Amino acid sequence: MKQKNTIINNLIYLFYLGFLLTAVAAFRYYSSIAIGLIAAASFYYNKLTTGYWFNKALRNPFVICCSLFFLLQIIPLAYTDDWALTWRHIEVKSALLFIPLCFFSSEYLNKVRFHSLMKGYVFILVVLIIWCLGVSFIKYKYHHAPIYIFFYHELLSDLGHHAIQFSILVFAGLIFLLQETTQERYVINKGIHFSLLAFLIGSMLLLSSKLVISFTLCSLAYYAVIEWRKNVNTRWAIATVAITGLVISSIILFTKNPISYRFNDIMHNNMIVMEKKTFEPRYYFNGVAFRLLQWRFVKEIIREHRAWVMGVTPAHAQPLLNQKYLSANMYAGQPGTADHGYQGFNTHNEWLESFLQTGLIGLILFFSICFSMVAMAVRRRSRLLWAIVLLVLAYSFQEAVFESQYGLVVFLFLPLFFYFGEKEPEKQ
Repeated sequence: MKQKNTIINNLIYLFYLGFLLTAVAAFRYYSSIAIGLIAAASFYYNKLTTGYWFNKALRNPFVICCSLFFLLQIIPLAYTDDWALTWRHIEVKSALLFIPLCFFSSEYLNKVRFHSLMKGYVFILVVLIIWCLGVSFIKYKYHHAPIYIFFYHELLSDLGHHAIQFSILVFAGLIFLLQETTQERYVINKGIHFSLLAFLIGSMLLLSSKLVISFTLCSLAYYAVIEWRKNVNTRWAIATVAITGLVISSIILFTKNPISYRFNDIMHNNMIVMEKKTFEPRYYFNGVAFRLLQWRFVKEIIREHRAWVMGVTPAHAQPLLNQKYLSANMYAGQPGTADHGYQGFNTHNEWLESFLQTGLIGLILFFSICFSMVAMAVRRRSRLLWAIVLLVLAYSFQEAVFESQYGLVVFLFLPLFFYFGEKEPEKQ
């Protein structure tokens, strides 16, 4: 029995590490397999350690809410006229079942294993970012690519990642290193630890996500205050770093560069989209303006189809949005090419997307998932978990997180990983 426990412990650890590697490296097929392997192995681990296949933790409200939201995606199969597209939505959102099962089906993950996995995770992040920088340098040096090749989506183009989602993955590593610093625990040694910390902060600036940079600056300020209060001898160093950071941030934000452009872009011509019925195809929508327009379109679609309770179904939500883009004369791309303009763009807001697809019922269930996540953060009283939970909740207002595999990973896996990572190991 002891040998079996050792084998299954090592297997689940490798499955978790394999998932973290494939998630960061954007190997979507293999990360899906890793999730299934973790879930299956966790059931077996629970059987070995408790004698039962099903853990009582599976009755957690978070698991129940995720399962009900997934069930809501299956119901339209009974009456949809686009069975294939409905099934595709079900396949993507099956992560709502499998990711919670990875964590709640056993008592495997704890603080010791979490710390070990996170150290490996940080090095995986660093290696992949260095690889992206190397590829971008080759393009810049030998293929005459513009300087923008080092920023935002362009930096990750060969990796196939979404810049904001990858920024959240980087933030998870960064916040872990910050928390370890306050506990005077270091990855290998103090020099390497702070080098990794500085590298991830620099990477965050290159990735240029307004949301994640804002959270990073708040986190750095918060941990600086903690260190200031705790250690009088390091106050001069903290003050020096804080002033240096403030100066660098000011230079970045108030001079012309790819990062300041991302912040300044959100300040112009936003409310006009709520009034204009049609636009010129060349009209530029910044992030805020486009999301405001989605609020208007969703309200119009729901009202026109009287779909307040059950929504318009996942299969019909995008086609109806596409019709709105066309009726507003928005850019529709070039026929016969891969450029489809705004066609295919979802609401970029999970609250809106849930309401559009599944009505008030889906919106209430999504709210319940978010509320359960906050309740877990309250229960743990963990700085790490609070940082991750607040970030992914904020992200759900600017991205339809349940419409892609990696959106689901960011929204579900990271909070649960950090939640169970605060659990003390069971006494043997």
